Amino acid sequence: MTLESSKKGFKGLTGSEIKVLALVFMLLDHIHYFFEFTGKVPIALSWIGRMAADLFLFTMIEGYTHTSSKKKYFLRIYIMSTFMGILKSLMAIFPTLQRGDGFYAENGIFSTFVILIIIFKGIDYIKERKILKGVGVVLSPFIVSYAMVFIFQLLIFPNVSMNTAGHIYKIIFSFIPSPLMVEGGIYIILTGMILYIFRENRRLQLISYGIFILAWMIGIPLAYIRPISLNLMFTDYYEWMAVFAVIFMFMYNGEKGKSMKKLFYIFYPAHIYILYGLSILLYNLKY
Repeated sequence: MTLESSKKGFKGLTGSEIKVLALVFMLLDHIHYFFEFTGKVPIALSWIGRMAADLFLFTMIEGYTHTSSKKKYFLRIYIMSTFMGILKSLMAIFPTLQRGDGFYAENGIFSTFVILIIIFKGIDYIKERKILKGVGVVLSPFIVSYAMVFIFQLLIFPNVSMNTAGHIYKIIFSFIPSPLMVEGGIYIILTGMILYIFRENRRLQLISYGIFILAWMIGIPLAYIRPISLNLMFTDYYEWMAVFAVIFMFMYNGEKGKSMKKLFYIFYPAHIYILYGLSILLYNLKY
């Protein structure tokens, strides 16, 4: 079920339009992320940017659900995940590729999407009453990740330094994304699962999403961080602002819109590495 607007003359937003909004929000967020060190970029850019990842999740789920070939869809995302994972590993391993303050681009949402698509397949099996198979597939990214950590620590890492072990981990998980290391971690994974499980009931999907975001992003700081204040919720713990993405999800009219298959695959890595390169130049000029 979709929540198409009942207002006369308002057609809502297509999936492509939501994706463009997410690209803009992401760009603003990353401008703050890469140039925060200057002290000149307002944090408000990242407030807006909190909506980007969840809107991409929303559109990714719609794309995955309606694609004519889920295998090709997965393969495209996996290739981009591996490409960016390798670059991230190289930046982590070689200080010469890092900014002067040790900062480097750790972005890699494609790896999170790889894990989520595997989990989505497991959820589909569960809905088909293939319970054991479905649970196994849902848990497989976690089982494989922990098993690899255990095996390498037992057989290989005792013979190498901790530094070398860390480098090996990074390279391996560039090819086999781990829930332990992907961007957004368990939070993005759970968010994606909620959006996917309830995708056929838009109202329930958005209510569940909103409750989860607020419970996770406000409940945890209130429960574990002392002292906490309203000011901190806008300076240090502003992830809860992702909940405003529900507004644009609500406006989704169920239509794909203009085909923009290649836009995200090109824009996402391109803008990250361009901004990262510019931040290195600016840092060198400043310091």
